Amino acid sequence: MSTTEDAATAVVWDGQARIRRLAATIALGETAGVLVPVVVIALMARISAEAMYVRSLYVPLALLFAAVQVGFDVSNQVAASVSRGAGRPQDVLPVAASMARVGAAVWGAVSLALIVAAPWLAALLNVPDASVGDFVAFTRWACLANLIFFPTVLLSSSLRGYGRPGSAAAVVLTGAVLEVGGVTVLGFGTDLGVYALPVAIAIGGVAALAVGVVQVYRCGLWTASGPLVWRPEAIGRLTGTGLPVTASFVVMAVANAGLLWALSPFGPHVVSGYSAAGALQNLLIVPASALGSATAIVLNQLRGAGRPGDGPAAFGSGLRLTAAVYAVLAAAIWLCREPLATALTGDPVVASETGRFLGIVGLTYLGLGLNVMTLLLLEQVGGGLIALLLNVPYFGGMVVVGSALARTQQDPSALYWTIAVLNACGMLLVPLLTWRHVRRISRVDT
Repeated sequence: MSTTEDAATAVVWDGQARIRRLAATIALGETAGVLVPVVVIALMARISAEAMYVRSLYVPLALLFAAVQVGFDVSNQVAASVSRGAGRPQDVLPVAASMARVGAAVWGAVSLALIVAAPWLAALLNVPDASVGDFVAFTRWACLANLIFFPTVLLSSSLRGYGRPGSAAAVVLTGAVLEVGGVTVLGFGTDLGVYALPVAIAIGGVAALAVGVVQVYRCGLWTASGPLVWRPEAIGRLTGTGLPVTASFVVMAVANAGLLWALSPFGPHVVSGYSAAGALQNLLIVPASALGSATAIVLNQLRGAGRPGDGPAAFGSGLRLTAAVYAVLAAAIWLCREPLATALTGDPVVASETGRFLGIVGLTYLGLGLNVMTLLLLEQVGGGLIALLLNVPYFGGMVVVGSALARTQQDPSALYWTIAVLNACGMLLVPLLTWRHVRRISRVDT
């Protein structure tokens, strides 16, 4: 049997258990990546109120870096998945190295733009004069520290797409543990305050890069690799898959900045309370993200192995798993909203705002989970433009409608209710459109 035939046999669709296994391991790494901001916000709240406020203002900028990151991450993961299905491990690292060349220029340009624009961003977000200096300096140091993480994104996505999610999780866990540990030690043991975070990010990034190199070598991708010359297909993956994904995340980053602008008249406690709820929400969508990625990896491996007809069955299994998980999670978050808010913030005033958000939005996390799972899958199976077109009215509705209602009614709850309604409405539309796309590509590839 040839190498390609071996790979095809390895990815024959064997039911829901395959997605569960992949998703469970992917979720381990993603939980670490998403849990870090939650823990960091909790630590910042205990270091000082000023540190938490400055970190909260940085959220939309962090989302912008995430937008660049996810475009390369998803593009490279898709390429590695198809290579695995086609039995071509020698293609994985050369394609990743080609994406690294493009990414170095893009990531560097974004970092430089934010460093230069930091004072203007402070004015846009209505940062009080007393906090402007800290915000500008923190933003600039954080941008520099984030540069270190780009190579680890490509290494971990290569591992994950090739069917080594455990190795990819080891890379993410290393960076996460050292970042949290660094913030804890430096934040409480020195006078760095909020500046402990950029230093901890840099330490975690260097360690994660080292672990990524080791994991790539251990799983055989380095020895199997062809020459690390320029691979033109990298551009096709980045423009066809990564660009729409990045655009969707840019929409999210802009929307988040718009929401912070809408809440700024209500004071720092409301901004901090909303940001704490947002950090928890980022953690909550990890299962949906993992299930979407796991299902997409299976679909792409099946396509690479010449078995696209099994795609609709895989998608249906992933969707049912997501619905079951989020029926439980949404109820748990809503019922436990008060103790969760207190644990996240440590400040009774801020906690009351976090609890108010969760009380309004919590039950609609069922819709959010289904929406996130299906949108992430769309982005990884050639439907990135569809996902972008669905994200624009969702986030645009939050900013335009929600902000207008909050400001005219002088009540942030109006914004929270808008988010809840959009979560529920998306659940009725997004999975249906994703199902149609999966069926179409399954017929086209047959």
